[in-house]
Amino acid sequence: MIKRIWIAAVLLICSAVLCPHTLAAGKGKPEWVKGEFIVKFKPGMARSQVKSMTHKHGSEILASSRFSRFQRLKVPQGRTAAQMVEIFRKRPEVEYAELNYIARAFASPNDSYYYLQWNFSDPYRGINAEAAWDITEGDPGTIVAVLDSGVAYEDYGSFQQAPDLASTSFVSPYDFINNDAHANDDDGHGTHVAGTIAQNTNNYSGAAGIAYDCSIMPVKVLDDIGEGTYSAIADGVYHAANNGAKVINMSLGGSGYSTTLRNAVQYAYNNGVTIVCATGNEYNEGNPTTYPAAYNSYCIAVGATRYDRTRAPYSNTGSYVDLVAPGGDLDVDQNNDGYGDGILQQTFAEGDPTDFGYYFYDGTSMATPHVSGIAAMLISLGITDPDDVREALESTARDLGSTGKDNQYGWGLVDAYAALDYYRSMGDFNADGSSDMDDLAMLIENWLTSDGYADITPETGDGIVNFRDFAVFSQLYGS
Repeated sequence: MIKRIWIAAVLLICSAVLCPHTLAAGKGKPEWVKGEFIVKFKPGMARSQVKSMTHKHGSEILASSRFSRFQRLKVPQGRTAAQMVEIFRKRPEVEYAELNYIARAFASPNDSYYYLQWNFSDPYRGINAEAAWDITEGDPGTIVAVLDSGVAYEDYGSFQQAPDLASTSFVSPYDFINNDAHANDDDGHGTHVAGTIAQNTNNYSGAAGIAYDCSIMPVKVLDDIGEGTYSAIADGVYHAANNGAKVINMSLGGSGYSTTLRNAVQYAYNNGVTIVCATGNEYNEGNPTTYPAAYNSYCIAVGATRYDRTRAPYSNTGSYVDLVAPGGDLDVDQNNDGYGDGILQQTFAEGDPTDFGYYFYDGTSMATPHVSGIAAMLISLGITDPDDVREALESTARDLGSTGKDNQYGWGLVDAYAALDYYRSMGDFNADGSSDMDDLAMLIENWLTSDGYADITPETGDGIVNFRDFAVFSQLYGS
């Protein structure tokens, strides 16, 4: 069931899911495309050799990734995908073979304006966004790739741009579902996610976004019912990393471990991309480990909290959970505003990508872009290394649950202002581990441009860089 609240109307919509793929496995378990599988051959294999081997086993090449040399192969009649994977795994020419798992968006939609965005405006229950905006609102040069169902970013064919994204900068879109350069949203999920990151803000209408001066890269890897294959998602990750994304947001996931997907996020991470992923909404359906979130060496895994700062009842748990952020709970109205406690952004009515409104959604999908937005703000300040971004986010999170990192909340509820202040308060403005000449140059630049980021005294900040800040910095210099 999909839940939506649009202004004052409550629409309960039950829709039959028409799936473009034939799926295997059941709810809460890994699902994969029955008619295909993934193979990556070892380097040095000529295309003619690959073709000969696939034909020998009754298969054929459906598609080849132009990023990582893996290929989607067809399952021949009378065989299963699992059987073909086992056959190819035994071949010495094969680096790996695996099922092409299915990932799904994690969300339950809903609706309306900034005073209803408790996730931003409430510094205790939300992410402390207002204090963070005094430091930065992001930068157009910082690109956040939204790997999702697309984004309503343009007027094209039957699609229209979301009015509250009219001033948002969009770069390098691509659609890996339809294989074209128009990553338009036909589900609504991706538009909502993108809005949390960079919805037009301070424009006297609609809702706010977190890092609203940053740019969005729309990458469509999910179809019109919010499903996509790991192969499409992996290609989307490579595309984002190769086209300048500094943050990748994946409000999606599946329960099957995949070398293809792991290799993709490893590639992006090694190329300086901070990757933020949803942990999933299946706690009550077996609480499966979710990928790519659980590739913990490369991804920041985000669970969801509701208004009272407790774990949302749907939010998956596990040792791989790194942080939590507001994901909401539409089944309660703990803040007594007359609506279920969801996350509000603009998207379109189900089935009509031209009919826009403001909807409350809930899910770890909604929690994840909060962290991506804060990561983009950190990067806009010059803190670009993924490990430095992670350190700032995790070290300043507000501890919930058991003391220290735990399986429900990770390191705790993300705090935007504290994360942005983490390196600044030590005089290490560029997060390179010391207060040195580079930081002094940043301090001077901030002073000359009246930028308040390097304001380190008083401790609470006055938004002004002056000689008092230089005096304090002189004591920190060299540390």
